[in-house]
Amino acid sequence: MDRHCKWTCMILTLQWPGSFCLILNNETICNLSPDIQNWTIHGLWPIHTGHCCSCWPIFQSHLEGLEPELSKFWPSFLKSTTAFMFWKQEWFKHGTCAACDESMGSTQLYFKTALKLRLSLRIESALADGGIKPSCDNAYRHDDLHAALRPLLGDNCVLQCVRDEKGHEVWAQLKIYFFRNQTLGCHFKEIGYADKIFQPSNSSGHPCPTETPIFYYPINYKNPKRPCQ
Repeated sequence: MDRHCKWTCMILTLQWPGSFCLILNNETICNLSPDIQNWTIHGLWPIHTGHCCSCWPIFQSHLEGLEPELSKFWPSFLKSTTAFMFWKQEWFKHGTCAACDESMGSTQLYFKTALKLRLSLRIESALADGGIKPSCDNAYRHDDLHAALRPLLGDNCVLQCVRDEKGHEVWAQLKIYFFRNQTLGCHFKEIGYADKIFQPSNSSGHPCPTETPIFYYPINYKNPKRPCQ
């Protein structure tokens, strides 16, 4: 597994419940719990690793004590995928590479680290302070979204969008770059590589356009596929 251990940066990818279900072709497979009210974790992904190792097993007992927070901040939005199935998939695909670092050297430490990073970022407060609130009517400029996040994240993030049935660009994901020591940032070469490997084939959405209005939809628990109908 040595070739998977040479990474220097990682991406904490967050997803917005108000627009996640727009990604899905089948509107019946999406399920949002009313407990979910904030940006949630999609994954914590070391860069430059490819697919990691499925030979390091994970059992639900490994996450004992973490499940309440994981269920809140790292839920599954798919009816067909339990939360543990989602966590298991992320562990095999990314966590086993992250575990090369001693601070994430077990299943529990990997998920603890992802939770710690997420909880350290007051995304919702930063957006609200910048005048950015979920809305079906008001769209935002790309620069305004970045400006709201800059005091918190600097320029160490990428916005990802999806296109809804009306052709609107809708903000769906936020990719935040960290060095291996869990401080914000990443080398530009690493970021460029990550933008290539974490594109639609293995990540949801596309980079939000810089010249097109971007919607930030509210969460609709009853009709998550069409949050503004």
